[in-house]
Amino acid sequence: MLAPILFFGMFMSIDGQLAAMTIDLGTQFLKIGIVKPGIPMDIALNTESRRKTPNVVMIQDGHRTFADAAIGMQVRYPHLVHGNLNDLIAKSSQHPSFELFKNRNPFYEIDESPRNASSVNFKLGGESYSVEALTAMILANAKKFTAEYAQVSEIKDVVITVPVYFTPVERLALERAAQMAGFNVLQLINDGTAAALSHGIFRRKDITEKPQRLMVYDMGAAKTTATIVEFKLVKEKYEKQPKMAVLGVGYDRTLGGIEMTNRLRDHLIEMFEKTYKPKTKVNTNRRAFAKFAKEAERLKQVLSANAEHFAQIESAHEDIDAKLKMTREEFNRLIEDMTPRFGEPIEQALRMAQIPIEDIDQFVLMGAGTRVPKVQEIVQKTIGTKEIGKFLNTDEAVAMGSLFQAAHLSKGFKVKPFNVEEKVIFPVEVHFVSKVKDEKTEEIVGEKNVVKTLFAANSVYPTNPKTISLTSYSDDFAIALKYGAVESLTKKQLQEVGNLLDNLIDVEISGLSDALKNRSSEESEFKGVKVSFLIDASGIVRVRRAEAMFEAKSGIVGSITSTLTGLFSSKTEEGEPTTDEATATGSNEEKIEEREAPKAEETTPQPEPSATPSTEESPKANGTDETANSGNTTDVKPKKKELPPMVRLRIINKYPSAYVPNRYDVEEEKRRMVAFAEKERLADERAAAENELESFSFECSQYLEESEFTDFTTEEEKSKLEELVKRIRLWLEDDVTKETPTKEFTDNLLELKNVVRTVKKRQEHDKTVPEKMKSLETLLETTLSLTTLGNNVDEEKALFKKEDRDGLKTKLDKLKVWVEGVRKHLDTKKKFDDFNFTGKDIDSKIKSLNREVDRFMKKMKKITTLDELNKDGKIDIDEIVAEAEKKASAEEKSETKDKTKEPEAGAESEKKTEL
Repeated sequence: MLAPILFFGMFMSIDGQLAAMTIDLGTQFLKIGIVKPGIPMDIALNTESRRKTPNVVMIQDGHRTFADAAIGMQVRYPHLVHGNLNDLIAKSSQHPSFELFKNRNPFYEIDESPRNASSVNFKLGGESYSVEALTAMILANAKKFTAEYAQVSEIKDVVITVPVYFTPVERLALERAAQMAGFNVLQLINDGTAAALSHGIFRRKDITEKPQRLMVYDMGAAKTTATIVEFKLVKEKYEKQPKMAVLGVGYDRTLGGIEMTNRLRDHLIEMFEKTYKPKTKVNTNRRAFAKFAKEAERLKQVLSANAEHFAQIESAHEDIDAKLKMTREEFNRLIEDMTPRFGEPIEQALRMAQIPIEDIDQFVLMGAGTRVPKVQEIVQKTIGTKEIGKFLNTDEAVAMGSLFQAAHLSKGFKVKPFNVEEKVIFPVEVHFVSKVKDEKTEEIVGEKNVVKTLFAANSVYPTNPKTISLTSYSDDFAIALKYGAVESLTKKQLQEVGNLLDNLIDVEISGLSDALKNRSSEESEFKGVKVSFLIDASGIVRVRRAEAMFEAKSGIVGSITSTLTGLFSSKTEEGEPTTDEATATGSNEEKIEEREAPKAEETTPQPEPSATPSTEESPKANGTDETANSGNTTDVKPKKKELPPMVRLRIINKYPSAYVPNRYDVEEEKRRMVAFAEKERLADERAAAENELESFSFECSQYLEESEFTDFTTEEEKSKLEELVKRIRLWLEDDVTKETPTKEFTDNLLELKNVVRTVKKRQEHDKTVPEKMKSLETLLETTLSLTTLGNNVDEEKALFKKEDRDGLKTKLDKLKVWVEGVRKHLDTKKKFDDFNFTGKDIDSKIKSLNREVDRFMKKMKKITTLDELNKDGKIDIDEIVAEAEKKASAEEKSETKDKTKEPEAGAESEKKTEL
């Protein structure tokens, strides 16, 4: 199915630089996709060979544990296994999302005075970790096992899925977390869009000019979304291409499987306390609480397919084994107040799309929450007679759709285009102060607040760059980007966004006063400042650049700059956005140019130089540099430098309502993660050495009980091995601590192996040497027979010359002496005695003997009875022996025949004589 989509891969290398991956960042699980030459599109398996990975991390004693291994420790250490972090990104401890998180996870230790006071931080092992840092660790672990699965050194490019309701600052914070993990983020894509895209790319041929509409309803662990998309062919430059446009979205960011599980958990605890009457409450014991939560999750899944079932928890609380009956009807009563919310995302998406449910061609359910029968029932009532489709692999559709985007955006693949348009949910306005000047005196007589809409609600993104022109500033200044009225969201949804809606970005623009100082009013006229913005494909608002515009008063530059500064015409109101026709991609260039505020505690921010140096920083730009001439200065007048019409200004972005890690935070977390990785590598080496020593010492104990081993051991060696095993096992049980260095384990292991290696060597020789000796003796006996050929015949008829036979016999006699000595040693030695030779020695003798025979046979005189003797000048002793036996057999038959005839003749003679 993939062949028409990924039709070309640049197979320059199979290294990670051509690979790209995607992360379906679910609340509870990750699904990882990988695309690389040789693996067009695939779901990566984690270290446990599973297709989905728990989205958790555990930090204990400076060591991190991820995924299934961390889940396995959750009952024992529920306060150390951190998950469900997605909705805390970019938020503070005063945000409504944090309050909900704390209610659901009461045992986590929160850092009340973190380094970044605006972010949620957790205390783990005496250290403080922000939500973004923990998320980065989880992403880095996914990156690691995906690279191992794909058999590449490293993967940089990634597409990550996000909920549709994520604001631009939440998206930016997640992007920075991915950068901490070492990723180059190609795009953040809405999960509903990715699922719909998966449907479209695999049914590309079915898309026509007639619009086809699909609604994807997704209830996951912590959220529920509904996404309406429209597929159709649109005319591009050279051909018609498919396009997918998002028409409407609806969501409930707190409705999902976790809320159902928690209600079932609380109900089971209530039943347990009523039935078994423990001395203390279950919620006072975090391990017991975690056990009930785990059983509630399992029970919820079972009740989706069965009318009733028993919850069974071994040693649930106070060593009491719990067995509690639960029916689906009881479960439905627990979630009864939630049922009206099941259909609201569908209705909200229809309102935004401004279409009735009848105009939806296909409807599909996704997410584990939709497996609950009550959810399906309510959804079916909401969509009426529409049939719920089952044409998507709902577990992996999001990962596969975003994987197509990863292939499309990465450098290693050429993909057939499939255009995607998203909806702007949060409109963006620009706020600034316009200085009012007196028309006659040009003096500033007042100020007025100006608000202009940059990106309207329900418009599409990615956008083309929007530019505003500010003509009243002559010094460094600041503007603000804020959200406009969000009419498509309900009052509840606005409350859930919280203070993130208070402000978006405070943009500080500097360098203008310096640029004006370096310009002479006689040479050029200041026309104002141009500031450019866009929403990229990730849904992030970027401040692309700020430039001071100048118009030369004479010369060629004047005619050029008149076009560039035309937007500063008096006919255009200050700050009125204009659209740039250039395609907006949110490229790396814009990201580099974006300036950020240094850490909060730094009182004197020192922004780094711009990626594209400001014009005033160049000596050629401000006109102070003179033309360099070699020699003849009297004939050539210095040529005056033309000043460029634009000067790039510095930008610093501040996020007053959200925590967005800046570049300093990113680099610091990268260093901390490198330190973690190195510490874990050393810890893994130590653990491996300890495990190997423990395993080998146990193996040695078994050796000492086996006669097959002890028969080859001297009393001294046996005694030494017994003492070593006893000492090491006691040391492992009593003296080893976490601080025990790796070298002590490896030294003890080496001491054990040296004793065992000697005995194993004897065992091996006892098995192999007799066989090899037998082969050598047989070969020697056969070869000696060659030296006797021609001894009883005329020398001229002999196959070999006498000197050649004698020379070979001398060498064979010498070998025979060695063989006899070895045989005597073998016949007299005991099993625990060392061999005075090795199997390699015998192999060497056999090889040398074959070589001598080969040389000898090449000296054979020319004969005609054995055709094979002349083949390639090589002789096979076995062939000679076979031929000799054949000849001897023929002679024996001939003699027998003659003897049979002779008695008959003799008998006749005797008879005659007698007669």
